[in-house]
Amino acid sequence: MTRLRARTVALLMVVLLAGTGVALLWNATHAPSPPAVAFPAPAAEAQARIEHHMAADKAFRDDLLFLLVATLRDRCEPAQAGVLARMANRASLPVLAAVSAVTTQDASLDRPIYQYIQHRADATGCGQPLRLPAGDGGSIEVDIEQYARTFPDSYFDPQRSSAPRDFGGRPLPERAGNACNSVVYSVLPLGGVDWRCSTLRSNARARVRALCEDAMQRQHGHRRGELDDAVGHAMQDPVVQAVAALPAECR
Repeated sequence: MTRLRARTVALLMVVLLAGTGVALLWNATHAPSPPAVAFPAPAAEAQARIEHHMAADKAFRDDLLFLLVATLRDRCEPAQAGVLARMANRASLPVLAAVSAVTTQDASLDRPIYQYIQHRADATGCGQPLRLPAGDGGSIEVDIEQYARTFPDSYFDPQRSSAPRDFGGRPLPERAGNACNSVVYSVLPLGGVDWRCSTLRSNARARVRALCEDAMQRQHGHRRGELDDAVGHAMQDPVVQAVAALPAECR
């Protein structure tokens, strides 16, 4: 990792950590509403360049939107502070990769991106949608709770309205705490717009998750905690079979 990228990642992780700290503060005061004084916005010229990148680069917009939603939701839903970040880690999402690519090309946006995220999060009320620039001069509007309900799939499809079948009605905190999802999403990745592949992957994820949970139960007598070598070895063949059963274009 280059020094610049390391600095960028560290700075943006502060956004998530700061969001968690803010969430705990608002939880203590029972006031999940925008601060009286919002974090200052970046300079107009820097903000214009950030929004240009959002309109032109979907991967950058996906990254920035995730950071915005995570920061805002940590304040508005303090009982679930840090859950989106944890689920992103479970799903091996490429968070910060696109932001790092932009700041590698233009180091002067390093600090303004952080300011932009904090300012927009502070200025958005709980329950209000986020509107961001999109291609062709348009914009997208994202419902925060809808994004959380359908996460991590919503990272690539922010306006997704239905949760994948493999969620089984389980809430985000439960899914983020399920160690088997670290296996599920690493071997059956997200992304793409092909509905057929999306459905097949969702079904395969449900099977792999169930097999993983059964392996944990057999090995340890419970399904709590993180995965270990014993569960990993037990999962090797079922994972290979699940991936092999998918059409080549969906793997």
